[in-house]
Amino acid sequence: MQFMHNLSERYDKFKVFRYNVKRSKDIRNDYSYTENGLTFKRGEIKYLKAIQNLHLELFRQPLYPFLVWLYRFRMRELVSVVVDENDNLIAYDLFMFQPVEKDLKVIHEIYVGVRHKYQDKGIGVKLRQYSSQCYDEGYLDGISTLADFDNIKALRTAQKAGFAITKTSAKPLAHYLFKHLTRRY
Repeated sequence: MQFMHNLSERYDKFKVFRYNVKRSKDIRNDYSYTENGLTFKRGEIKYLKAIQNLHLELFRQPLYPFLVWLYRFRMRELVSVVVDENDNLIAYDLFMFQPVEKDLKVIHEIYVGVRHKYQDKGIGVKLRQYSSQCYDEGYLDGISTLADFDNIKALRTAQKAGFAITKTSAKPLAHYLFKHLTRRY
């Protein structure tokens, strides 16, 4: 019975992976900028290992394996990063398409991570604003994200970046936030 459950779960994750690879093709504007020695830009495959290490350090759990595979194929479309002048990773913003939001033309922000040394300096807000600009004026209606009820810092950075609480999520128990984008077509 456990074998069938594991097989079913892997198949579901493969469907989500395939859906994201197909849907994320050419959805992002190629835009980058530098401010105070930090560069905000698209993700590149060379940052994947650093993202995995920083994620493990910040959240005390590894990235899901299917997300690692997804970012190997669509890093430039689904990841934003902040690097210093030595090209060291400072922060990341990870996205994916949720199959339950497919009719809404919405991309979902999964994780925002900022290195401990750079926290509380507004980098998370600027990174979210940068990512919004990259997806703006495309075919997307908006960006959604979740903020746990007890994670006030995540809620405040999302609100400062232009997200608004629209409802609560039952699973996981969190605020559901949404930011509208300008659609071009």
